[in-house]
Amino acid sequence: MGPENKSDGQRSFIEEARRRQIIAAAAEVLADEGYGRATLARIARQAGISKGVISYHFDGKDDLMRQVVIHLFVAGAEFMGPRLAEQHTATDILRTYIATNLEYIKAERRFLGAMVEVVLNLRNPDGTPAFTPSDGEKEMLAPLAEILRGGQESGEFSTDFDAMIMARLIRDAIDGAAGHAARDPELDLDAHAEQMVRVFLAAVQPSPHGSASLAPSEDTDD
Repeated sequence: MGPENKSDGQRSFIEEARRRQIIAAAAEVLADEGYGRATLARIARQAGISKGVISYHFDGKDDLMRQVVIHLFVAGAEFMGPRLAEQHTATDILRTYIATNLEYIKAERRFLGAMVEVVLNLRNPDGTPAFTPSDGEKEMLAPLAEILRGGQESGEFSTDFDAMIMARLIRDAIDGAAGHAARDPELDLDAHAEQMVRVFLAAVQPSPHGSASLAPSEDTDD
């Protein structure tokens, strides 16, 4: 019986902690050695366990590599969730969404590099990439589009933009920063966050309407 099928709560907690330990060890090895040298033996040594323990929790290297990528997104949601929940306006939620994404990338820069290694190298049995650019795109964009629509409905944001298109532009900027961070350890992610917040908050603000009509006419009859 695999660990996912166990019903004992305490056992499940211990097993989940062990899975996270193995995933973290795999990320360290990927970051240091690259995908090709990230063998189960090296990962086991990094985690201080036997290969058999890894095999108990994961169905081989490919399964473990997939879980490294999945864990990045799950951990990101766990990191951002409490901060987002504290915000009360669409403007503050959007600001926090962008800023915490960049904070997470900064905090997990090495783990991000490990994820890139997996995405570039992991293949399905038929040789096709295990991960494609469209994987999870809809799930990533939907919450952000909802933030933008909420701002439009409350009057905080302009209605002159399409929420899904703007969400994609914001996500592309965040993901682009993540890619640069994975390649350049000196990249200033704080500066990126500050400028991205400024640019996108300005982009969604309502434009002043009717300003021309409010200007006094110079052609007046005496």
